[in-house]
Amino acid sequence: MDGQSVFLFDWKNTLEENAVGIIKETRYTTVPPHVNQDMELNYIYEGKCDFAVAGHSISLQRGDTIIFDTNVVRSSPTPKAEDDIVISMVFRKEFFDAVFLSQLPGGGILTSFLFEFISHRRRHDRFLIVPAKYSGNLRALMQLILEEGLYPDFYSKALIRSYAHSVFLELVRGLAYGSEEKTGIPGTNEKVVRILEYIERNYKECTLVSTAAEFGYSTNYLGNLLKASTGKTFTQIRTSQQMSEAAYLLLNTDRAITGVAHKVGITNMSYFYRKFENTYKMTPREYRQATSGGIE
Repeated sequence: MDGQSVFLFDWKNTLEENAVGIIKETRYTTVPPHVNQDMELNYIYEGKCDFAVAGHSISLQRGDTIIFDTNVVRSSPTPKAEDDIVISMVFRKEFFDAVFLSQLPGGGILTSFLFEFISHRRRHDRFLIVPAKYSGNLRALMQLILEEGLYPDFYSKALIRSYAHSVFLELVRGLAYGSEEKTGIPGTNEKVVRILEYIERNYKECTLVSTAAEFGYSTNYLGNLLKASTGKTFTQIRTSQQMSEAAYLLLNTDRAITGVAHKVGITNMSYFYRKFENTYKMTPREYRQATSGGIE
């Protein structure tokens, strides 16, 4: 790639029927320049680990995390010492995107407002780093994942999948804290946050007129404020919340797709399918399949 000979690490067999795979890297070894067709998370459980990635030399310490996008050339040129323990998670890009974009009911458009900032960094750098001080409960979650992976028992796959979702939530929160500290992200605009929270709670019945009246604004002022702050119209924001809620229901319930659409206030199924695919780049059925695989 780009004139450089690299290895291709293929986790196809690991991810054939599973959304996430767990690997404990070997001590006293280096990792040559390589790429993955899938995404990878490296968590420094103990000690440290040095990486060379995309022209950067990066040294991570205990508790730090790095997430690599697909087809990013990287290596670990320094042999790991006795006390260096690195846990790797490999996962489909679709799994990451699905979890990254929609996690909790009532949290869609507000968190998407924040996630767009994080997504821009991911598209630009092709990797994300979460320092230990922003990692929250990540260490405890990785301990649980490692235990279930090394000593599988009843429901281990389901538990790992659940823990993996929590890992991503902790990472998103950590990225948010780090970004806010460094740059003052747009989400600190309390006026916009309060409006987005209101739309999240009332998305089934609120309109531009009713929302403007709730906050004492004219419809023109509110529409312009939202467009300037989020890049979206009121209708687009409301639709985003419907799609976020639909994604959550697909991920966490067995409701039929028609039932999911009705639950979020949409009765026109052609409209629902079109908007969902525009948002997540996959159909509702594909989304459910991409995020419901077992875990190895």
